Amino acid sequence: MTDSARRGTRDRLVAAPREDLCLDFANTRYWRGSAPPHETLHGFAELVAWCESAGALDQAGAAELLTWGARHPDRAAALLAEAIVAREAIYRLFAAAASGHAAAEADIAALNRLLAATAGRTSVVVAPAGNMWRLPPAAPQIASLLAPVLWSTGDLLVGRHLQKVRLCANEKCGWVFLDDSKSGTRRWCAMRACGNRAKAHRHYMRKTKPERAAAADPPE
Repeated sequence: MTDSARRGTRDRLVAAPREDLCLDFANTRYWRGSAPPHETLHGFAELVAWCESAGALDQAGAAELLTWGARHPDRAAALLAEAIVAREAIYRLFAAAASGHAAAEADIAALNRLLAATAGRTSVVVAPAGNMWRLPPAAPQIASLLAPVLWSTGDLLVGRHLQKVRLCANEKCGWVFLDDSKSGTRRWCAMRACGNRAKAHRHYMRKTKPERAAAADPPE
């Protein structure tokens, strides 16, 4: 029996991804400017769990992939490695956009290869419980597993909100996010996190080294 037969023939129903879903995926590695960065995808199970929480998989599809991963640990580890490579390309694309730099051609090519292998958004299901895209069953392939993430990446890159992508002003953080503030001047991933740390640091500098603090003090 083939792997696809074991997984069944259920179609997968997927809601339209949030515009910033791709940024959520990029941020599964964070504190990128710290040593070491914080990694959340340590194994195939964590990848599947993230996809389920993001709406890319339903509970049954996630369970089927976990069963497949238990039967094929080496292939599951290779799939995780491919997902990490894809994630880092996505992160670089949006970090470049946030910094005003040109995207690397290699990262664009990597995204386009994955998009070409992703199931097309060619069929919708309209139902009282919610309208969904109809996709083939989730397969142990990056273009299948991460289809909504890849759609989100392409849509954000070519959409009108690309100019709202920001990098957290805390260099140790490296979080990418959409600036949804009315002023369009949001600088921190979260004010209660990096913003408060920056304020506390500036307060300390003003008290102890006022000349250096005045020279380095950025606007709020």
